[in-house]
Amino acid sequence: MVALRGLRGLLVLALLAPAGGLHGCGLASFVRLSINDPIKPEDVTFIEPGRTTLREVVTRLGAPDEMEPLGDDVVARYHFRDARYARVNLGYPSGFFLPVPIDLVVAGGGLGADVFQVVFDAEWRAVGHAFAHHARSSRYRPWPFSE
Repeated sequence: MVALRGLRGLLVLALLAPAGGLHGCGLASFVRLSINDPIKPEDVTFIEPGRTTLREVVTRLGAPDEMEPLGDDVVARYHFRDARYARVNLGYPSGFFLPVPIDLVVAGGGLGADVFQVVFDAEWRAVGHAFAHHARSSRYRPWPFSE
């Protein structure tokens, strides 16, 4: 009964480790890397097709990551990337009572990319703008068969 209670306590400790500050002990690690600040729909409400200039867009959003000709127009693209990785070693507590610790690792992650693009005409006025979201791919996936 005491051993079962101790095992239950270790399981609770393993589940609460990220919130309980055991991040550096080898039990769990969560990593997130973001490149560039995300641009949200409310950040681009100032863009009016036919009126907003490239200078106004650059003043509000910064320099685009990429500019590419598209016929007589030019497309300016802003990229945002988000990578996440999580790893939990459920066998880590076995090192406290076994001579050789057991590794039972559950890990997963993903990389997502969002793109905001603005199309400008030959007079450098915005023709249109759109988001291309792929952020769902950057969520933590501890189970490899989930959607």
